[in-house]
Amino acid sequence: MLKKAWASLLALIFILTIAPLNTSANEAFLDALEEDLKATHYDYKEGTAEIVKQETLRHSNGNEVIGAVVELDTVRDGIFITRKTEFHYYDATDNKILATADLAEVEGATEFADANIDMLGQKVVYWLPVLILLLLIAVPVVILFVVVPRFYSTTEYMNPIYEKNDNPR
Repeated sequence: MLKKAWASLLALIFILTIAPLNTSANEAFLDALEEDLKATHYDYKEGTAEIVKQETLRHSNGNEVIGAVVELDTVRDGIFITRKTEFHYYDATDNKILATADLAEVEGATEFADANIDMLGQKVVYWLPVLILLLLIAVPVVILFVVVPRFYSTTEYMNPIYEKNDNPR
């Protein structure tokens, strides 16, 4: 029992020390990406950008460029959520997001895009608008079939009078 606990503790320490090796470049990339997405997508939901796949490329001037497939969410009118997957390129040396015009000088950018083109797309998340429409239908139905008959039931109101007077029904 003690050996298993010791082994799992060592495995946990090993995993926790290996995980943050490349986070500084990813954090800088995500920070620059957040600023760029705020400027380019008016409906971007902050903090939803997530790197799905990344690859290190080289610029013609020797700078290191990170090409990434990024998944992000956009929200319109507070209820229409769209999950998009896009390509973004980050110059790690100059700490800036590259525009499409700058990709002509990046070696391997077209190969990266061609290899991952099937990952691009967008999906609309339908659960929130459908839930709102169901509530718009369900609330009046509950009011009509449950609440209204109880307020306007003449038989419930007249039953004590009929029973008191022994009137035939």
